[in-house]
Amino acid sequence: MKNKITGILTLAALTAVFTAGCSKKENPVAGGKTIVKAVTTARVAPYTFIDEAGNVTGSDIEIVRAIFDRLPQYELKLEVGDALQGVLSGQYDFAVNNYGYAEKRAESYYYSYPYKVGYDVYIQRKGDRPIISLSDLAARKYKTEVGPGSFKAIALERWNETHPDEQISLIYSDANFQVKFQNIVDGKSDVAIDDGPIFKTLIPKFGLEDKLVPNPLSASDRDFFINGKDSTGSYLLFTKDSKGLALRNEINVIIKQLKKDGTLSKITTKYFERDTSPADEKFEKTLN
Repeated sequence: MKNKITGILTLAALTAVFTAGCSKKENPVAGGKTIVKAVTTARVAPYTFIDEAGNVTGSDIEIVRAIFDRLPQYELKLEVGDALQGVLSGQYDFAVNNYGYAEKRAESYYYSYPYKVGYDVYIQRKGDRPIISLSDLAARKYKTEVGPGSFKAIALERWNETHPDEQISLIYSDANFQVKFQNIVDGKSDVAIDDGPIFKTLIPKFGLEDKLVPNPLSASDRDFFINGKDSTGSYLLFTKDSKGLALRNEINVIIKQLKKDGTLSKITTKYFERDTSPADEKFEKTLN
């Protein structure tokens, strides 16, 4: 499936793109517009997904469209595919898929400014006493299901290493969200720590609105998971070459404009019922 959107490239950036010394092919030009190819998996609702009409949509997709509305000399082709590998191979110019920051990933991709921030919640059985901290979670000896190698698993393993008297019981599983949430209902696990908007989007589809509830993480818990990294932001990922750098820098100018004029606030509030646009200081320096 392919969607087209139109956008702009300044003469300086256009020159940088076409004179970039790299092995990847130059972007074609159609009708006087430079074609830029973006990719998403379209499997992370409400961020990127395919709606009932078969269109690629979501908060992240709407933000990308808003970016290219201000870049009218680009023709953006948005495709569904293997996002990370597609950009790494040079098949696509950038990926949009609610990507957070990972130090290892930054070795292979340029990161844009963040265009929104996320928030996690404790997901528990309805009627269960809300967890108030990771220490509380450990004290209850609750079983927590995590994906092997996931950010949450790595963070909770770090907790167990540094809190020998407050061990959190981890269940490793590659189960999808529906199975993971059902496991809490069935008592196979007791809690999950997951993305709040994803929970809100999926729980009605699974018919579990009366079974599970989200409870907020404390400020100290949020700080623990961030661990000094800007892992709560969502970023566009670009090819790590001179062409990708030029495109990233051009798009960053527009992302900053969208923050300043309230567009990011408007779109995130539409999807999440709260303003999750990044703080102003997040637009002062890129991550790489």
